[in-house]
Amino acid sequence: MQQTGSGSRVDEISEQVRALIDGQSFADGRLPSEPELTRILGASRATVRQALSQLEAERIITRKHGVGTFVNQRVLNIGTRLDQVWDFQEMIQMAGYEPGVRHESLSLRHASDAILTALSLPSEEEVLTTANVFLANGVPVIYCVDVIPARLVRQAYNDEELHGPVYRFLERRCRQRVDYNITEILAVGASEAIARRLGCDAGAPLHFFEEIGYNAAGEPIIYSEEYYSPSFFEFKIVRKLTTRSSQ
Repeated sequence: MQQTGSGSRVDEISEQVRALIDGQSFADGRLPSEPELTRILGASRATVRQALSQLEAERIITRKHGVGTFVNQRVLNIGTRLDQVWDFQEMIQMAGYEPGVRHESLSLRHASDAILTALSLPSEEEVLTTANVFLANGVPVIYCVDVIPARLVRQAYNDEELHGPVYRFLERRCRQRVDYNITEILAVGASEAIARRLGCDAGAPLHFFEEIGYNAAGEPIIYSEEYYSPSFFEFKIVRKLTTRSSQ
């Protein structure tokens, strides 16, 4: 579950507001008015409004009609949210550890039937597969396998560019950006192979994410399998009550 790269102007302003919130720039957790934020951020009012709507949808802020816009401290205090995508190394750092990475393997080969289906590829299509272990204070805590269609690669690259987070590689060498992910989350026992990579006992419980990343056109551009050590990570999600309209 890696963080995507640079996005739209709205995303940029949203991140700037989030940085101001994280830096406790707003007295009593109250945000300035839209016109004042427009002046502070150097963006159009429409862009600021969209950025605030984005933060409201994420429950980072709440709006009280006639009163103002406020930081939602309860949600802000959540360390790792399942509904957000983070760079592995940043996630490890946020958990209070020194991040690191150990590259395991890199290959170019024909995709398996399962990968062909997951990425909507024609038969005999080749894929780049990279496997990395991410470390917290030198301890293995995440094992990740990423698969990218080889035909997406537009520029020459060094193998080392795939020794770690791959979303940067997608943007730099493939001119692709992940817009959203669809993820299946399971609790699994570590196989012997996974246990060797994560330094745990075979059968030890792990968080397993099977994920497909899509670009803005809805095309699948990356398939990932991620194994997390539960002793290092606590995932939470903000859930909103949803009701169906009466028919």
